[in-house]
Amino acid sequence: MFAVNNPDRLKLLSHNEEQRNLKPGHCNKFLHVVIDPGFLREPHGAQVLSKLTELGCKYELTPQPVPCTLTFYRTMVAKLTSDGAMSGTKSDEPFAVCLLDGGAFVASVRNQQLLATVRSVKEQLPNRRLSLIVFGLVSYCRVHRGCVGRRETEQALTEVQLCEDTSHQLLETAEQVASFVAQLARSIAERPYKQQQLEKYSCEQVYLGNEKKGCVRVEGTAGLQQLYQAQLIKIPSVTLEIAEAIMSVYPTMNSLLQAYRAAGVEAAANLLSNISIRRAGGPITASNRRIGPELSRKIHSMYASISPKQEL
Repeated sequence: MFAVNNPDRLKLLSHNEEQRNLKPGHCNKFLHVVIDPGFLREPHGAQVLSKLTELGCKYELTPQPVPCTLTFYRTMVAKLTSDGAMSGTKSDEPFAVCLLDGGAFVASVRNQQLLATVRSVKEQLPNRRLSLIVFGLVSYCRVHRGCVGRRETEQALTEVQLCEDTSHQLLETAEQVASFVAQLARSIAERPYKQQQLEKYSCEQVYLGNEKKGCVRVEGTAGLQQLYQAQLIKIPSVTLEIAEAIMSVYPTMNSLLQAYRAAGVEAAANLLSNISIRRAGGPITASNRRIGPELSRKIHSMYASISPKQEL
């Protein structure tokens, strides 16, 4: 075994550290939430900071171009460059949150200015997908009855969603605001990891592979027999003993499919019915049960049917 030289070893250690920092639970500490002081006014402000601290995200209180908004950026661990200097990276996340209280929201809807307000926010926070929080709308409308109609409100929110691709949350309590901010921060923090996993398992080479317990990894021809057995067991009523009995006669899926083709349409459904099943690995005797015509028909339907609505 060849020893790994120092540059390659450092590169490998750096790669492993990067992968570890991408995983859920580790990635939160690299996400920074930049909070406009106006977002933290009572009664929800303290709970927002508490939720972010609990999540493990860092936050900064910095005036934003638009009052009552949040933005996000990500930092990565500083690396040692070839000339001995330390370099770190910082990248803005393309998301933002804007909070409107019930009174400001009602005024915008009644003046037909909600769409213009959202556009103005997006212009001042370019290249970010905006989420709109409407806080305390129900409470405001209870105090100021008849201030705005439900249909008028829904129409304005739908217009914003369709024209500006802006989602909205109608929240009434401080706990709801804090939970939404924390959920969004967690999702943003985990986004690179989930994208990496999606790219990894969308490749054709690892379509049958997975990292989760109980899955079968196929590399070349290795693992095909285990995959064949696992596929048989997924069929209703097929136990491990039944799968082993089928594989003793037809050791590969290809041999089973060829036998179906050779048997013809009528005989293929009963092809497996007379195969004897060993009980707990014991010897085959006259008293042992057989697969039977009903289960044989189900297995044949599984492999021979071309109907997407076929039921087993």
